[in-house]
Amino acid sequence: MIENQEKDNFWLMIGIGVVVFAAVIFFVKGSESGKYETAKRLIAEDANNSAYAVGHDVNKKAESAL
Repeated sequence: MIENQEKDNFWLMIGIGVVVFAAVIFFVKGSESGKYETAKRLIAEDANNSAYAVGHDVNKKAESAL
């Protein structure tokens, strides 16, 4: 009786897993590229809109909103 050996697909499955993981990372990173466009545009328009501006006073904006 001759037994047929089953083909081992271990490395094929590892390769598919790596490709799928890389694709998911690529799509997630790509979907967040426009996330901060509004903030970037407002900061470019007026640098004082940034919370990281030199001399930025958080209380100043809160008082002006009242």
